[in-house]
Amino acid sequence: MDLPTLETLVSYLTIVAAVMGALLAALWLSLVVWAFRDMRARSRDPFAQLLAALLVAALPVVGIVIYFILRPPETLAEAYERALEEEALLQEIEERPHCPGCSRVIDDKWLLCPHCHTRLKKACQDCNSLLELQWNLCPYCGNHAVDPYKANVVDTAVPAPDPLPEPEETDEVEPIGEVDM
Repeated sequence: MDLPTLETLVSYLTIVAAVMGALLAALWLSLVVWAFRDMRARSRDPFAQLLAALLVAALPVVGIVIYFILRPPETLAEAYERALEEEALLQEIEERPHCPGCSRVIDDKWLLCPHCHTRLKKACQDCNSLLELQWNLCPYCGNHAVDPYKANVVDTAVPAPDPLPEPEETDEVEPIGEVDM
């Protein structure tokens, strides 16, 4: 077996170095493009997008590490989804019915607020369906005799006692504090 000549080894090493250089250049260029696209997904600021690409281009290995440290933690799409979730949660909280008296969360099926005893609904006299206080007819059975201003509350008031009789006036007034001996 013949050993390769020095010229052959140099030509092989030149080819390997050229291929490795091309791969490193492609990797470097792809990192620059990736940093630009990633920053575009994370920020609307064109200056920040360009700065991220220039940082990775100017400092090939260290630039990508610095970029990973300084880049925003979430993409614009993730921030948008988080905002939608927060808005949905707030809307769900706002949609719950609240007592007009104490503003606490109530159930749709309650007649009275258990906290402040405010009348929330009324029952139909015919079908016992729950009705809003301002409704003057029952949409479930068609009863027109529903009085929107009359609440069916049992009168539990204690009648006032009879007034006490006034004392009779006497002509003789005895002074207080004088004692007869």
